[in-house]
Parts: sequence; structure tokens; C-alpha cells
Amino acid sequence: MIFSISKNSFYAIFLLFCLGFTWGTSFSIAKFAMESGITPLGYSFWQSLGPAVLVFIFAIIKNKKIPPTNIKHIIFYFICGLLGIALPNLTMYFSATHVPSGILGLIVNTSPIITYVFSLIFLIEKYSWQRLSGILIGFIGLFILFLPKLSSYSEYKWMLFSLFTPILLASCTIFMVKFRPTKTSSIELSSGMLFASTILILPLVISSKAFHPIAFPLNTPDLFILIEIFLSSIGYILFFELLRIAGPVFYSLVGCIVALAGLFWGYVIFNENIKPIEWLSVFLILLAIILVTKKESK
Repeated sequence: MIFSISKNSFYAIFLLFCLGFTWGTSFSIAKFAMESGITPLGYSFWQSLGPAVLVFIFAIIKNKKIPPTNIKHIIFYFICGLLGIALPNLTMYFSATHVPSGILGLIVNTSPIITYVFSLIFLIEKYSWQRLSGILIGFIGLFILFLPKLSSYSEYKWMLFSLFTPILLASCTIFMVKFRPTKTSSIELSSGMLFASTILILPLVISSKAFHPIAFPLNTPDLFILIEIFLSSIGYILFFELLRIAGPVFYSLVGCIVALAGLFWGYVIFNENIKPIEWLSVFLILLAIILVTKKESK
């Protein structure tokens, strides 16, 4: 049995790293915004509306037409916006106040395992010991990375509640692959999903009075919101394109790249040394990507 990597696989790896580093940078910016007093709902609203507008404009410029708005597409947009943005963000934000970040990060990154199980159930993927091994190795790499952050913790009900986040994300990924409308670009689907998410989040923002106005001249938190809007716009386009090219199981490894991005920015910005145990984690994550990417052939 031999292993081969196609040109499409190299393209998929490139997209995976771009998306992972984009989202990894976004999480660092989000943390700064939360510490600056911006409410999670207020921040989420801008991270839905801002990218929705930018991606919509880009879609019109590129395709010379408005993204599809028939009933089939609208249903797709709202289900993706609910499962992929609105609900997982809420469960993660509520869990974050009760679950230590190390444990929460590990739980959220169980998404690849859940995605692989769902892919087998819905016949999107065929069973492969190689892919399963890659996913488990990637999770072990993440566990090693998060291990120093784990401490004695007994609020198991909140740990169970936080499991809704990876389950929802995995469900959204499978839905997108299974029911993606034909002849519709990744840019158009991203725009529709983001507008749907904005509509879903808006009532919560209004009822909780969590709206955060952006005023000029910009202060530092507002400037970071605009930077994040730009990064999120790129991220959601990469997200749909990666799903189209490589499928849900490979995409689910993006959490591993997000973790590596955290190490990278810690080294570059905060001059944090990468420890030997963290290099082991990096090796395992890269090995996982290779195993999930390579195609088996006799």
C-alpha cells in the first residue's frame, strides 16, 4: 500500500493553514475586545453583520449578481447561521464563564472526532483507519498542548453543556456538505449565512441591551472590531471553499491549526518560548494533517 498527495490536497492544506491562522488571530482579538468591556453579544453582532456586508459586496463585484434568495437558499442560510454561528457562540460564551479556558478549548476541539462519526453515519465518508488515526493523533496533540492549563475542576454539568458547541459545529459542517446548493459559490453562501446569523442574533442584542456602537474617531477596541470584521470576512470564504475542496473531516482539523496559531502569536508578540512538550504537540498535529490528507491506494 502506498500513499500519495494530489495537487488538490496541497491546495486543501494551504486553505487549512490560512483559515486556522485567520481564526487563531481572531480569537486573540476577541479576547482583547472582551477584556475591553465589549459584551459577547455586542461583539458577535458586529462579527456577523460586518463580514455579511463585506462578503455581500465582494460577491456582487465578483459574480455581477445578487446571491440567490430563493426559498431553498434562504432555508440553507438560516440553518447554517443557527448551527454554525448563533447557537455555538452562545453555548461557548455561557460556558466560558464557568469552565476554565484550557478545558473549554479541549472540549471545543473534540469537533473533529464528532465530525468523523457524523460523516460515517450520514455516509459522507467511508471508514478509514488512517483518517481515524490522524484525528485521534491530532486530538492527543491538542491534549498535550492544553494539559498545563488543566486543573482540578468539578463543574461537570457545565462541561457537558459546553459539549453542545462542538456538536453544533460538527452538525453544521455535515449539513453544509450534505445539502450545499449546487451552482452557488462559496462567497455567496458565506454572505447568506452571515446575514441569517445577524438576523438571529439581533433580537438577543436588543432585548439584552448589548449593542456596542462604533463611533469615530475610533478607539482601540473599535479599531480591533473593524480588523476582526475584515479577518472574519476572509475566514468565512475560506471556510466554505475548504469544505468544498476537502470535505468535513479534513476541515475539522482547523482547530489544531488555531492552536498552533496561538503558539505562534505567543512567540512573536509576547516572546514566549516554545517548550519541548509543545514541539511534540506541533509534530503530532502536523502528522495528523498528513494522515488525514494522504489518500490510500493499493
